[in-house]
Amino acid sequence: MPHTEIQTDPDSGRNTYSLQVFSLYRILVPAILLASMALEIAPRTLGRLYPAMAIATAAVWLLVALAQSVAVHYGRRPLKYRVAMLAAADIVAITLIVYAGGGGASGLGMLLIPVIAGIGLLVPGRSAAFFAAIGTLSLLGAETHGLLSRNFQETGFTQAGLIGASLFATAALSWILARRMQETEVIAQQRGADLADMEQLNAHIIERMGSGMLVVGEDGRIRLINNAAWRMLNHAGLVDPSTLSGLYPALDHVYRAWLAGGPGRTTIPSDGRFPEIDVRFTRLGIERPAGTLVFVEDTAEFHRQMQELKLASLGRLTASIAHEIRNPLGAISHAAQLMGESESLDTQDRRLVGIIHDQSQRMNTLIQSILGLSRRQTPRREPITLGAWLEGFAEEFRRQNGLTGGELTLHATSQGTVIEFDPDHLHQILWNLCSNALHHGRDREDRTRIEIVADAGPLGRTATIDVIDHGRGIEPKLAEEIFEPFVTGSRTGTGLGLYISRELCENNGGRLTYLPIPSGGSCFRIHFQPAGKPEAA
Repeated sequence: MPHTEIQTDPDSGRNTYSLQVFSLYRILVPAILLASMALEIAPRTLGRLYPAMAIATAAVWLLVALAQSVAVHYGRRPLKYRVAMLAAADIVAITLIVYAGGGGASGLGMLLIPVIAGIGLLVPGRSAAFFAAIGTLSLLGAETHGLLSRNFQETGFTQAGLIGASLFATAALSWILARRMQETEVIAQQRGADLADMEQLNAHIIERMGSGMLVVGEDGRIRLINNAAWRMLNHAGLVDPSTLSGLYPALDHVYRAWLAGGPGRTTIPSDGRFPEIDVRFTRLGIERPAGTLVFVEDTAEFHRQMQELKLASLGRLTASIAHEIRNPLGAISHAAQLMGESESLDTQDRRLVGIIHDQSQRMNTLIQSILGLSRRQTPRREPITLGAWLEGFAEEFRRQNGLTGGELTLHATSQGTVIEFDPDHLHQILWNLCSNALHHGRDREDRTRIEIVADAGPLGRTATIDVIDHGRGIEPKLAEEIFEPFVTGSRTGTGLGLYISRELCENNGGRLTYLPIPSGGSCFRIHFQPAGKPEAA
């Protein structure tokens, strides 16, 4: 990260504010002196020698201080010149008031100390020492004039000298304090610049995060939301996207439950508009509450990434064993075929040769399935009119398997429902499901009854396809694992058909689930992403 060099500005906002405070002090001092003399609060000190002179000086000083205060506020001259004008006016006015009060013995020279301190803090450097010297010389000059003119009853050179020493000490101390303040300001500005750079870096990282992230205040208002969360949770018809309840009511309900002591991590199922998301909450702030950090992740995307890792592993496995297995397997299958053509084989030998040939074909099918799975390409999603497409698929499946219209039936609640899916992948998924129903889903009377049911869902927001058979169903223990690779309840199956079908669904943004039928049979349901608008009839 580049280092930001910071330089102090003598005309910064802090110095301007300090100058305004100093100007207010300069107005209050002559105003208090005038009030004291008018009320005769300290007649032995204020204007003891020349009362009229003291009153006139205080009045002129007050007017000059008021005028200079306006000039300080609206002036455009450099700070050091403005401070010099104020200091010169103060030294002249205080020297005259000291002289009118009888010299240094009156103690009024102490009024110069705050002036020198203010100069030292506002304009660090030699300016305070210079004006301290001017103030000391002014006091000594007033004492000298009073002595020569015999106006003073007693001389105050000692008091003037002590006040002069105090002025120089004040100038030195104010210079040290000003340096400390300047160094502190530089450090504070540097820290502020570092924090700003860090904040910008954090904002950039948050925006680039693949996971959705929100920061929610105690009042439920959204303080921060990154692009991933906005894409995941944003939809048409938002009530108030600046609040959690307006953005996603279900997430707000889970958030309120967590505040009341609920779990810090939960899953919100999909309702058609939003995907299924995994939610985690983290409290921000140590000494006081500073909001809540909410992580949201699309579970479908998470599962898709996990499956991609599995596919990569299968691909590496396939690449390493394909040539080692397929070549000897082809030789075994070819030899079994040649042996089967021999007329000298008896029935028992022919049966054994048939077993060798069938198992070789099964092994070859398994390798082909793994190869096809590991080489799966990115889906080419396009709009599909569900009703018309399913009619063509059902007719093709009946023709290829010799089925009648009663053995494979199609029910579509909305002929115009449109989905976004890869047609080749959808064909492969339905073919696998219907083939499983054909081979394992015969009813008690050994009849084939396969149903394909397409539903547009409520308000046309979702779409599903059910493949239903009326066989014995799947055992509950096996049903929990049927979508895992190489898990099958058949001796002749490879255990990859349902796994591949589910992977193809998730790769297209959908889901494949199994629903047992209480009366007997199985239902495999394909859930699609929110459907498009129905086409006009």
